[in-house]
Amino acid sequence: MTTLPQVDTDDDKRKDASDESSELVREGLKLYDDWRLRELANIEAGYDDLEFRAGNQWPIDVLQQRVAEGRPCQTINQMGQYVRQVTGDMRQMRPAIKVVPIDDNGDEERAEAMGGVIRYIENRSDAPGVYFQGADSQVTCGIGAWRITTEYASDTTFNQEIRIAPIEDAIAVVWDLDAVLPTKEDAMKCLVPFDISRDKFKAMFPKAIAEDFAPTGLLGSLGHLDWSTTETVRIGEYWYKKATKKTLALMPDGAIEDCTDDKERAAELTALGARIEKRDGFKVYRCLITAREVLEGPTEWQGSYIPIVPVIGEEIRIGRRLVRHGVVRFAKDPQRTYNYMSSAETEVIALQPKAPFIGTEKNFEQYQDIWESANRTNHPYLPYTPDPANGNQAPSRVAPAVASQGITEGIARAARDIQAVIGIYNASLGAASNETSGKAVIARQREGDTGTFVYIDNWSRAIRYTGKILVDLIPKIYDTARVLRIVGEDGKTETIEINQVGGMDADGVTPLIWNDVTTGAYDVALQMGPSYTTKREEARDGMRELIQAQPALFPAIGDLYVKAQDWPMADDIADRLRMLAPPQIRAQIEADSKKPMPQPPPDPAQVQAQQTEMAIKQAEVETKQAQARKAVADADKAEIELQQMQIAPLVDAMKPEPQPQPQQPDHGPTLENMATAIVELQHAVSQIVQAISQPPPQEMPTDMPPQGIPMDQQPPQPGGFFNGGQPPA
Repeated sequence: MTTLPQVDTDDDKRKDASDESSELVREGLKLYDDWRLRELANIEAGYDDLEFRAGNQWPIDVLQQRVAEGRPCQTINQMGQYVRQVTGDMRQMRPAIKVVPIDDNGDEERAEAMGGVIRYIENRSDAPGVYFQGADSQVTCGIGAWRITTEYASDTTFNQEIRIAPIEDAIAVVWDLDAVLPTKEDAMKCLVPFDISRDKFKAMFPKAIAEDFAPTGLLGSLGHLDWSTTETVRIGEYWYKKATKKTLALMPDGAIEDCTDDKERAAELTALGARIEKRDGFKVYRCLITAREVLEGPTEWQGSYIPIVPVIGEEIRIGRRLVRHGVVRFAKDPQRTYNYMSSAETEVIALQPKAPFIGTEKNFEQYQDIWESANRTNHPYLPYTPDPANGNQAPSRVAPAVASQGITEGIARAARDIQAVIGIYNASLGAASNETSGKAVIARQREGDTGTFVYIDNWSRAIRYTGKILVDLIPKIYDTARVLRIVGEDGKTETIEINQVGGMDADGVTPLIWNDVTTGAYDVALQMGPSYTTKREEARDGMRELIQAQPALFPAIGDLYVKAQDWPMADDIADRLRMLAPPQIRAQIEADSKKPMPQPPPDPAQVQAQQTEMAIKQAEVETKQAQARKAVADADKAEIELQQMQIAPLVDAMKPEPQPQPQQPDHGPTLENMATAIVELQHAVSQIVQAISQPPPQEMPTDMPPQGIPMDQQPPQPGGFFNGGQPPA
């Protein structure tokens, strides 16, 4: 018998903590009591569903009676395959959380960055495993759950990370009774109880009280003795929302800033033309409680949602009462019938070799030991003593029990009843049925998928709500520049940079942030479908049929077809085929990828022709360069002669006046003729230089170096002394 501690009923004397802490304990325990009072039937039935699927399918009293009588109690568990059929469809799907912007501050690039962060969180959390664990509980007992939490990336950093973590006992999670949405996002309270050993409890909370908790006073009239046993202590993680007033500023550019509890910032924004408004909102808090005291908290959660995600199976509302179940609940009776019929058939068959012998007492008295073991031992012969009382007849065996045809029919009917109750038939399970054509089999399989699609739909709704919580939480946690490594749908890794400073805005003051995940409003959509491997196989088969029907399409889609293969180096082969694609396809690929594709290797004959053409053009260029050099030299010579002619009169004036000589006709160049010749030479030089400086023809590859051009040879400098040019060195 458990000894209860003495508890003072005077509230003012027996409070173990402050008034606020005591109030939190009262609220948490009241929520726990109210939930169990309303949901007790679902809670007990849910745990029984788990036990039933685990193989505990015989009622305790019937099992004990049959064991005492030595009768068989077979359990032919059919539940596992039906649960796995539903969860197997989920495992073949790859739910993808897609982020979409819903205001002017969010754009497609930021939404893609936000989606990349979500994939990073899912990858480091092994989110598919968490989702599948929740689905397994959902399909079995009608409810599953997981949570979103934060943690430090390591013990040597201040960077926090978001993690998606499982909740082992989803049935035990306590929700606000007024929450009506399937995701419980409208819940104001939530309690997640969990049990730990007493040793661990004392190590984690050495000053906490770990004795048995009293059933009176603070703990309520019902008591909470199940919160403390000789081996475990129950802790409740209590989440609650508290109403608050938020101060929002609408900037002239449409941006919204939260300046709650910051009056100075609100005044600054008002001066800048912002519109300030008060809005009703909530803050989320978390604390750890026992049935007696607050162990930790309360602390404010950085998000706007209680980060507990339920996964509902199927619900039937009857007035204010709600019946929640999975695929096991209503299949119990036909499963028990199946077990009973199988046990009866086994019992009948097992008793056939034990049919008794009929004879007189005298027939067996001399060989009693042999006859007593006749049903257990294979004796070579059975001796007996003749008795005149029965005409000296030998003992005879009573006809053994024969298995009833009704038992066999009962087993088959029970199997059909299980399928009818769950909604999954042989075709969906992969067994042969009456359908012969492939379309008929697929149609029957789809009927089974439709009958259980409610579980997939509710599961996908829970994952979408998870994305909504992450989108709300990411700007508060990932608020610094980081480089994250994510895994794409195809299994390839890539690096994404978030919150990176990439220069300054047009005003020269505001920094530009690339992939800024801290601004903008976003919504979440969920894409459900087969896994990447399944989709690749389907695409490969479809392209094979298309190429067989239209071989001319291979140059256009050959790279895609090869990329979908599982060969070694399939990607390398696809890259080479892509370089040989038609120009229109290559242009489209470049436009979609926003980067040029590698050019294919040129044809050797074409390269030789281009080199020959370039050699001819190079010879022409060299000829023009020689002409230009000669023209420049002639122009320089003419310029010197002109200068000499201009200087000659001055020199003659300085000489003594000579004796008059007979006048001779002047046949040499005049000053006017020399100037005209110089102008013509300069014009010719300009034309030659302009011809040399013309760009090469468009058909010549610009990336191939011209053949035979000396690197140290420079083109001639145009002009001379008259137009400001420099003389040759």
